[in-house]
Amino acid sequence: MDINLWLVIISNKIMKNKKIFKNPREIIFFILNDYFKKFCNLKDLINNYINDPEISNINKNFIYNISKGIVRNYLSIDFFISFFSKIKLEKIDFKILNILRLGVFQSIFLDKVPNYSIVNECVDIAKKHNSVNSGNFVNAILRKITSIENRKTVYFNKINEIKDPIRKISIFYSFPEWIIKYWVEQYDIKKTVKICKALNENPLTYFKINTLKSDAEYVYNEIKNISKCDFKKYFDSTSFSFKTNANDILKSELMKNGFIYIQDLSSQIAIKYFLAPKENESILDICSAPGGKAINSSIMMNNKGIIFAVDNNKKRLDLIKENIKRMSIDNIKVISGDVIDENNFKNIFLKDEYFLKNNINSDVIKFDKIFIDAPCSAFGTAGKNPDAKYNKKPGDIKQFKLNSLKILTNCEKYLKVGGKIVFYTCTLSKIENKEVIENFLNLFKNKYEIENINTAQIFNDLSSDLKNDTDEKINVEFNDIFEIMPYYFKSEGATVCSLIKIK
Repeated sequence: MDINLWLVIISNKIMKNKKIFKNPREIIFFILNDYFKKFCNLKDLINNYINDPEISNINKNFIYNISKGIVRNYLSIDFFISFFSKIKLEKIDFKILNILRLGVFQSIFLDKVPNYSIVNECVDIAKKHNSVNSGNFVNAILRKITSIENRKTVYFNKINEIKDPIRKISIFYSFPEWIIKYWVEQYDIKKTVKICKALNENPLTYFKINTLKSDAEYVYNEIKNISKCDFKKYFDSTSFSFKTNANDILKSELMKNGFIYIQDLSSQIAIKYFLAPKENESILDICSAPGGKAINSSIMMNNKGIIFAVDNNKKRLDLIKENIKRMSIDNIKVISGDVIDENNFKNIFLKDEYFLKNNINSDVIKFDKIFIDAPCSAFGTAGKNPDAKYNKKPGDIKQFKLNSLKILTNCEKYLKVGGKIVFYTCTLSKIENKEVIENFLNLFKNKYEIENINTAQIFNDLSSDLKNDTDEKINVEFNDIFEIMPYYFKSEGATVCSLIKIK
């Protein structure tokens, strides 16, 4: 079923059953039921449920954080439940298992919720939406668990008893075993654990200042008036991050009027150091939606030159248009097109009004730079989107590789000699990154070379503001293909490489 249709059905169900919601835990129960049925986009799903003015902001935050926390840790939660249930997990009623997940998460990961509250409300939900017997079953399991002293220690001790190191990491950090095995083969166990640990924490919230509309001094003065939260500046004070909740800023006039926008640090690094846009350049931005990287490029270009933002999703294209309008940017041209299909990609240049108006033939179109934000497994986004850990299969990775190679191949003919292609993914995956680049270079022998980016400079630029937030000393081997580990800057995990066309 199409995800948008699925969300419409959910929205209709929410409206129909609105009166049955008596407490936030009940809403979480419905969210879990819908998520584990379809494994759909968790963020969109939660937002559909809490988009109700009758729900207080406190309860909205509670619903969001608990739902996200349960999904993030559900493999380890299920493992723990299995020790207290005589019934095997796969035979427990689907809805009852979600109620148990709700109770166990609160019992293990939350300190301020009383045991009686956890048990009583979960039992009530079970009786209301299943049966009295189900309520008794939930009561028995949760009372066993909540009666344990130092149960969080017991929880992790049970996991530490697992002998197989791959399975132990999988259960401890709640990542599917195949991903752990894949990363251990790609890196090693120590590095895999660091990646999993970082991706199980909420990343910092990063913002970029739209210097086309305002100077940094005005923005920072406004932030001080809006929020009491501490923030850190970097990149010559044109970007900043919050350690804590940034809801006040997200709802502010600064956001609404396009003075600032959210952009993860990994994306900012890719634009600033790898793409390095300059005034009056022509840039092709592939898989552009929602347009953050194109907007960043436009700001660095002082709104001079032209950027063609291409995507094949109409709703996402509308989002780019909305964002650039709010930012008062006029050098971004939004184009609909499928870059994987060579003929469709060529046709966007033949049919688009800009190229027709300027009488530009697709055979002679050449750009200074091309940025490709390739569709990928998105494992690097698991910190903010925990469902990213579960919504892919091993075969998907190989398909992403094939698609990325097609995109690179279809784009390269539109690049000037001396220009560059920047290849970016929000994942940590040798097959989707290193192998794609190697295959591309083999296809176009002696035509491209990897640009030597001084990645050490990135750490030097950010060390005083961000790197010191971590207790560990980071040792990095700087390679041509730069993997931005999520534990470097408390950002998304990502991979970026710059390819220069030499002839």
